[in-house]
Amino acid sequence: MRVFILLFLVSLYVTAQNKNLIKGRITRTDNNEPVAGASISLTEIEIGTFSDSAGYYEFKIPKGSFLFKISHESYFKKYLRVESKNGLVQDFTLDEKVNDLDELKVSASSSEQNVKRLGTGVNTLNARALKKLPTLLGEVDIIKSLFTLPGVTTVGEGASGFNVRGGNIDQNLVLIDESPVFNSSHLLGFFSVFNPDAFRDFSFYRGGVPAQYGGRISSVLNVSMKDANANKFSMSGGLGTVASRIFIETPIIPDKLSFYVAGRISYVDQMINVFNIKKLEGSKASFYDVNSKLEYKPTKKDRISISIFHGNDNFKLAKDTISALDESIESLYSWSSTNGTVAWSHYFGPKFSIKSYGLYSKYDVSISNTDSLTAFKMNNWIDYRSFKTLAYYTPNKNNEIEIGVQVNSYLINPGILTKSSPSSNKNPVSLRPENGTESAVFINDKISINKKFDLSLGLRYVLYQNRGQNTVYRYQDGKPRNKLTRVDSTNYNAGEIINTYGSLEPRLSLNWTIDKTSSIKASANRIRQFMQMMSATTAALPSDQWKLSDTYIKPQLADQISLGYFKNLKGKSLESSIEVFYKKLDNVIDYKEGEKLFLNPNLETVVLQGKGYAYGAELYFKKNLGIFTGWLSYTYSQSRIKIKGDTDEETINNGEYFPPIFNRPHSFNAIGSYQANKIVSFSGNANFTSGRAITYPASKFFLSGATLPFYNSRNQSQIPYYLRFDVSMNIETHPYRTKGYRGTWNFSLYNLFGRRNAYSVFFRSQTPTNIYNTTVKIYKLSVLGSIIPSLTYNFKI
Repeated sequence: MRVFILLFLVSLYVTAQNKNLIKGRITRTDNNEPVAGASISLTEIEIGTFSDSAGYYEFKIPKGSFLFKISHESYFKKYLRVESKNGLVQDFTLDEKVNDLDELKVSASSSEQNVKRLGTGVNTLNARALKKLPTLLGEVDIIKSLFTLPGVTTVGEGASGFNVRGGNIDQNLVLIDESPVFNSSHLLGFFSVFNPDAFRDFSFYRGGVPAQYGGRISSVLNVSMKDANANKFSMSGGLGTVASRIFIETPIIPDKLSFYVAGRISYVDQMINVFNIKKLEGSKASFYDVNSKLEYKPTKKDRISISIFHGNDNFKLAKDTISALDESIESLYSWSSTNGTVAWSHYFGPKFSIKSYGLYSKYDVSISNTDSLTAFKMNNWIDYRSFKTLAYYTPNKNNEIEIGVQVNSYLINPGILTKSSPSSNKNPVSLRPENGTESAVFINDKISINKKFDLSLGLRYVLYQNRGQNTVYRYQDGKPRNKLTRVDSTNYNAGEIINTYGSLEPRLSLNWTIDKTSSIKASANRIRQFMQMMSATTAALPSDQWKLSDTYIKPQLADQISLGYFKNLKGKSLESSIEVFYKKLDNVIDYKEGEKLFLNPNLETVVLQGKGYAYGAELYFKKNLGIFTGWLSYTYSQSRIKIKGDTDEETINNGEYFPPIFNRPHSFNAIGSYQANKIVSFSGNANFTSGRAITYPASKFFLSGATLPFYNSRNQSQIPYYLRFDVSMNIETHPYRTKGYRGTWNFSLYNLFGRRNAYSVFFRSQTPTNIYNTTVKIYKLSVLGSIIPSLTYNFKI
């Protein structure tokens, strides 16, 4: 027996000695980006592994000559015979399936992820899939593509931001290469700030949020910019009827240093002048943005990148009315966003890697008027700086651990109003800046328990500190906060801590794989939000003020649970899912009736906080393969908030629950793409949403000869439903080329049937025949009430 054991151990030793270590990296052929999750195997024997998130792989193989098979669902398979040598470094490149219609999908790298991926309410989308969607004004748009997903709505056409699972627009964390964007819109919502040529893909979390993200209680949209091609020069762009763009990338040192720049510019102003539109005379609407990225690879295990985004807008409507200033003026809105990311990653081996970021974001707003009597200029801005580092450790094939730390610094200038003319009757206003720091440590562990169960456990601890230089007022107990009830004040020096809020945020995701085609998933999140946007309007304006949590305005809190059933049909060609969710909200924001937010130095006197909840069900069905692809989504959701203060002045709707203005119970989307042949393809989408909540007058009364409306309960009515159809056609000019010049014509019709969908509803009293006989007429405001055609030519060299 001892001899047998000895021989067995010797055989194991000899077998181990006869194996050689081979490692390398798998990347895309066209741009050298890493391919994660690619399979590397030997065809002669059953040995293999998978590439990690950075494209690296490593495993041991016997001595000899073997045929390697490298495969991934989104790429063409590759075979290569390799002679086994110890310490061999073998890299592979894969060609993407450019003409595979399976690319029109909202999922991870493969259709199986619909069943296997941890977490509910998670979607990703790549640039090519996005370009197949119908467009508005000739531009494909990340933000508008979100509206086709379940659980996502908007208050109306031309509105900035988006609403997710009963949340406000400021409750969404929008990132570009990990740097936050505080206004994701150009032209007040008609375009997004994301250039379709410059981004690689995006991940969208409306449930199952990883522990590395925090600070917003509704969703996370993480947009990743493209990696620069280190092997060859290329250029692409598009010429459109409203905006044009250009993208240029080039290697500086082949395989080491590379760079690209992408730019867009609009010419709406010129279109207004050319067509001599009387109603828009004196109006302005223009934007430009620039994306650039520099990448350096000093070694095969290190990567350093610097990415920069800058965008600028100018918008003016003749005879505009700024209600916050309570006078009719022609105002020019100007706003700009600047984002910067410095990233360094190091690959220690298949078990351990790190990535660190230095992040910067600046959002600057200016509103000006040149009228001699009311000439003014108002500025506000946000300055954000952050350091974030993450460590990835894989102790074994069933366990992936992510540990990180992040420190954010916020500096907000709420507003400075100055005269821009000596004859102006404006009084200068200068609000004190706000300062805060947010520090977080987090850990996330993905555990494969067995073939049926996968678990993700996450924990995030966040510490927020509100800092001076500020004055904090104290008010009488049991009375509404206003100037008359102030009893004391405390002055804080610059950098001095005023308030501290600490919180543990647990995260949990569970996946039970029933069989190869179906699974049940569940997730639970707790997230706090320390920054909120003060806006009493239906759609956000650049003048809206951002506010940090302080003594009186507490951090918002959301606890969300989700449960879903996911099923693949006919192999991987059809996907389906149904998810239900429930969200509990604390310290949600609303405002006192008739109070002023604009340039208010004491927002605590007008801001009210309460509690709320949201719940809903989301259905999703998607066809991946064939000449016709697309998806259907339907959402039913309800959101309610409750504001009950100590006094009637601080109570809304008698302390009963009421829907917020963005509550839209029903939403349905149908997206389709048809590949007629290799040259021509068609796509279209239909969108239906029920009307958002609005407050209608309950009655009217007469005072001093005037007819005045009387409002009872808040947001108990709805505006008319929204319905829109869009179609587009793509024509490839060089469909059989894989290299060299290629071009595509895109023709789109937005709002095909020219429906005048209501953005809002308002009431106006007519001239009375007598004091007790006044007719009140209802008017519907439509932002885009006609068909919008666009023609764009896209090219690539």
